[in-house]
Amino acid sequence: MKNPIDKSEPLYLIEVGGGSGKFAFHVLKALEYIRDRIDFSVDHIVYILTDFTESNIKVWEQHPALKSFVESNRLDFAKFEAVNDQCLQLRRSGKIITKGQVKNPICIIANYVIDTLSHDIFRVHDGVLQEGLVSIGTQDFDDAKEVKEFLGAVSNIETKYMYRDIVENLEDYYKNVVASPDQYHLARILEGYQDYFTSNPMTMTSNDAESARDSASFLLPIGFIKALRNLSDLSNGKALVVTGDKGALNLERFRGLSDPHIAFHGSFSVMANFHAIQQYCELREGFAIMSQQDDVSLMVNAFVLCGSHNCPTIFTSIADEDEMNSSLRKTYRHLIHAFEDNIEYFSPNDFYLMQRSLREETQNPSLPTLVSLLKLSWWDCEVFFKFRENIISQLPRVTVGLKNELLRGADMIWGNYYHLDSDKDVAFELGRMMFGLQMWKRAIDYYQLSMSLCGEHHVTQHNMGLCYSSLGFMEKSAACFERSLELKPEYEKAKKWLEKIKDHEMASLA
Repeated sequence: MKNPIDKSEPLYLIEVGGGSGKFAFHVLKALEYIRDRIDFSVDHIVYILTDFTESNIKVWEQHPALKSFVESNRLDFAKFEAVNDQCLQLRRSGKIITKGQVKNPICIIANYVIDTLSHDIFRVHDGVLQEGLVSIGTQDFDDAKEVKEFLGAVSNIETKYMYRDIVENLEDYYKNVVASPDQYHLARILEGYQDYFTSNPMTMTSNDAESARDSASFLLPIGFIKALRNLSDLSNGKALVVTGDKGALNLERFRGLSDPHIAFHGSFSVMANFHAIQQYCELREGFAIMSQQDDVSLMVNAFVLCGSHNCPTIFTSIADEDEMNSSLRKTYRHLIHAFEDNIEYFSPNDFYLMQRSLREETQNPSLPTLVSLLKLSWWDCEVFFKFRENIISQLPRVTVGLKNELLRGADMIWGNYYHLDSDKDVAFELGRMMFGLQMWKRAIDYYQLSMSLCGEHHVTQHNMGLCYSSLGFMEKSAACFERSLELKPEYEKAKKWLEKIKDHEMASLA
C-alpha cells in the first residue's frame, strides 16, 4: 500500500463467507452515501461477495435488493473456499482473478467468519508446547430416524481431547500445510506463546513461585491465516483486512489448561484468537489496529498488509521494529483516525448493548428516546422491528416534530430493508406506523409491499380496508374486508366493518 491507488483500476472489496448477503447490501448502500465525499470513483469499487456454497450465490443472484448493484457492475459473486482456493472466478463479469493480477490493494471483509474456519489446538504445559487432538463421537442408533434427530441437535456430539508434546522443529510443523513464508511466521508465533507462558526462574520473585508452572491453552486460526495468504496474494500482498467476530486479544485470557469451548448454534464456532492474527500481520511487515474492548461478543479489528514481502525482516533490535511500526502508523494515520472515530469510541458492540439494555431494562421507552435510537442506528429496520410496539402504541400522542421525524425516517427504514424472513414483516409494521400517523395512502403502499414480499394475510387486507375507509373510498374498503373474510371467514373485525359499510350504504339509499 505504499504506492498510490491507480484510479484507472478497480478497487475490490472481497467479503469472505457472505452468508445471506445482507452485510454486503449495507456496505454498498454506505458507499453510495459517500459517493461525493471521496476522491475515488464509487463506480470503480467492485464488491465481490463470496461463499463456499452454491445455494447462497443463487440467492444473491436473484435478490431484488442487490439487483441495482449487480446491473451497475458494482457487485459480483464468486464461489470461494477460503482455506484452499487461490483464485476468484467472478460470476457476472466472467473475470478470473489470479495471483498478482490485482493492481490496487484489496479490502478483505470477514464478518463472523474466523470463528467458523479451521483452528489448531495448542497448549503450554510446564514449559512444553503441546498440540491438541480432538475426536468426536456419537451414541449407537437403532434406526435412521434416531440418526436424523441426533444430527438435528449438533450440541449432542461428544468431543474428546488429548495432547502430545511437539517434538519436531517448529519451522517444520506446518511444512506442506501453509505457504513457505508462513511456515516461518507461524513458528515465530508458537515460539512466542511458549516463551510468554513459561516462567523464567532467574527473574521470579517470591510471589511468583506458583507461576513457575504457568500454563496456557490457545487456538491458532490456521484457516483464516491461509485465507489471508490466498487473498492477499491476488494483490501482491497489499490488503486492508476488516474483521468482526467474537474473540480474544489479551494473552492473559489464555492462561490455564482447558479444552476449547465450542458454541453450537445450528453450526458451531470457537473464539477467534485476534492476538495471533495481529502477530501474523506484523511478521509480514504490516500492522494491526485493534479494539481495546476485549470482553465483547463482537470485536471489530483492522489489519494492514503493506506489500509483497514474503520473507521476514530480521530486526537488529526492538527499537528497529518499533521505528518501523511508528512509520507505518504515520503513513496510515487517516485510517487509524477513522477506526478510532467510528469503531473505538463507540463500537458496534456498544450500540448493541445500549439498544438491548433499553429493551430489557425499560418497560416502555419514550417516543423521543426511540426516535433518537433509530437516528443513531441510521434508521435500521432491525431496531425498528424490535421496538415497533413501543413506537406504535405512542403514536396517538405524537407531537408534530416527532411525526415529521418518523415520516422522514420511514422511507429510510424501508431503504435499509433486506428481505430474508417472511415472519419479520417490516413493511406491514411500517404500514401500521403510517396508519397511526394518519397517513392512509402511505400505509396502503406499505401494506401492498407487505403482501408482495410476505404473502397475503387477512389482517393486512383488514388494515387496508380501514385506510380506504378513512380516505372515503368505501367500495375499495368493502372489497378489502371481503377479501379478509375470504382468507379467514371467522375474523370478527372484518365482519363488523363490512356490516358498518353496508349499513352506511343502506342509510344513504334511504
